[in-house]
Amino acid sequence: MIIFVGLGNHESKYHNTKHNVGYWVLDSFAKKYDIDFKPGKGNYFVAKKDSSFILIKPTTGMNNSGAIINEVLNFYKLKKENLVIIFDDVDLPLGEIRFRTDGGDGCHKGMKSILKYISNDKIKRLKVGIAAADYKRPSEKYVLKPFNKRYQSLVKNVVSFANEAMQSFLDNGEEFTMNNYNNQTIGEA
Repeated sequence: MIIFVGLGNHESKYHNTKHNVGYWVLDSFAKKYDIDFKPGKGNYFVAKKDSSFILIKPTTGMNNSGAIINEVLNFYKLKKENLVIIFDDVDLPLGEIRFRTDGGDGCHKGMKSILKYISNDKIKRLKVGIAAADYKRPSEKYVLKPFNKRYQSLVKNVVSFANEAMQSFLDNGEEFTMNNYNNQTIGEA
């Protein structure tokens, strides 16, 4: 069974911010399968599809996302090899995604927290590009703002594209997914 963990900030003031793209991707995938999120046995929300997959949205705050990962793995009796972390990436253009099987935190504090608690860089991840033409540093401010309205259609499309990559991973595995979803652009921002 695969556990998809979408990173975001649970507080309502962050719901529409770019940093919550991991949540948006999971919400869309849950809707596709007509499953609902419910409070988990810890600081997270969970939606489950039979023995196919589990969707987890941590409620610990982005910078402490890793705090519940071992809890979730222990509760479901799964290993870190079963994890796929989904999060925003300011170094990728809006309209692109990257599926990776390992790597560092890429200066993403949520991923940094996960790697701290898991202590292993061999964690699968699906990075969703959020850098639109209006991207300005510092990143910390950019990610905590909503997308400009002119990007809403593209944002919706990239969330769907990320859902396709998740389904591909479930159906075809990591290598096929990397070969068929990385390095594609579904639109320009």
